[in-house]
Amino acid sequence: MKEDLQKGVFPKYYEKTEKIRDGTKVLLRPIKPTDDKLWVDLYYSLSALSKYYRFFTSHREPTPEMIEKYVHIDYVTNFAIVAITEERGKERMVGVARYILDPPPDSAELAVVIADDWQGKGLGTKMLMHIVQIMIKRKVKRVHGDIFLENRKMMRLMSESGFKLIDKEDSFGVRHFVLEL
Repeated sequence: MKEDLQKGVFPKYYEKTEKIRDGTKVLLRPIKPTDDKLWVDLYYSLSALSKYYRFFTSHREPTPEMIEKYVHIDYVTNFAIVAITEERGKERMVGVARYILDPPPDSAELAVVIADDWQGKGLGTKMLMHIVQIMIKRKVKRVHGDIFLENRKMMRLMSESGFKLIDKEDSFGVRHFVLEL
């Protein structure tokens, strides 16, 4: 498969179905501009603590700027995989793993959020592994990001996935993570 890295071109070839620990099938695919309602529903489903851990704020309502930033991406410098499942005959977004090239072209900042009721089922690991494979294909050499020290689930996920957790003098309760690809 030859990759088309044109900005704004939806890369359908990154879609895949995964089974999580309990046997539930989840579709992992790049986010689409039409996913804004699903993304907003995911945002509303997050506890204040989960919002704080992921967005470093706990706004009750997502702003129009947030929706634009997190849903309308270019698929080159800003890329996101979403986890979609079906509940009561409707699609539901239950997770997002994203990276932004920082600095371009071969270093990326990574973030993952999983709906509270889907945490602890192995979905975060599946999403992390999928987006890391995409970054490798796209020649990203270094992945980094920040996690609050009290976010034990994410600290464990990153540690068990081979990321180095680094203390920084100015971190104030935040741990930096890095993975060389």
